[in-house]
Amino acid sequence: MPYEHDLDAALSFARSAGELTLKYYAQEITADEKDDQSPVTIADRESEALLRRLISERFPGDGILGEEGTSIPSRTGRRWIIDPVDGTRDFIRRLPFWSIQVALEVDGQVVVGVIHFPCLDETCYAAEGAGCYWNGERIRASGISSIEKSILMISGFQEVWNAWPPDAVRYLTENCWTVRGYSGCYDVAMLARGKADIWLSGNGMEWDYAPAAIISRECGARFITRAGDGRIDARHCLICVPPLEAGLKKILGIG
Repeated sequence: MPYEHDLDAALSFARSAGELTLKYYAQEITADEKDDQSPVTIADRESEALLRRLISERFPGDGILGEEGTSIPSRTGRRWIIDPVDGTRDFIRRLPFWSIQVALEVDGQVVVGVIHFPCLDETCYAAEGAGCYWNGERIRASGISSIEKSILMISGFQEVWNAWPPDAVRYLTENCWTVRGYSGCYDVAMLARGKADIWLSGNGMEWDYAPAAIISRECGARFITRAGDGRIDARHCLICVPPLEAGLKKILGIG
């Protein structure tokens, strides 16, 4: 496969960062507050520093974008997008659904994505044209074809209400089979495994959505913004299984 070497590297990077963050997870640490009022810890900062070093050593010239401030321009047309701890609130509260996220973008297209859950020793990953995997097992999105039988997941109700039409969100919460929510990253993995069918997010950045974009494509799901495209910098997204796409676009006013 074209990106086998890059996927192997991304998995190695994520697992190394996972080992580091688990050491902090076992300790009592304090959290600082960033300008956007989101928390950040020494685990976030040290994990990003490690990822930045590992990527730069292995792929000199590639760009790197990270949540905690890394911004290295690319000289190769390739850019690594990293979230050193996705789900810092869960990390702080000792919930296991946080992750290390690593993605590779080539000429503006995400081609590799890894979501690694250190506490659970579980990993969801995908590469362009190679399919989507959960701990080495090929996985696919569900074939659920009706809203009434679908499982809806929402990442941040307040942000979703602001990013999507409130009446549409209310309709989905009232008409889907049930509503679930773990964490944004674990929700994506659940959908990729066929355990849920719709994910709505209302306030994500490129490092939140980059792995989700390629994982969605390779598991057979759809990654869509309100404009109807697949941009990862739109600050919101819908992921859904294909049989629900047309109906959800109508309900949510997409495109």
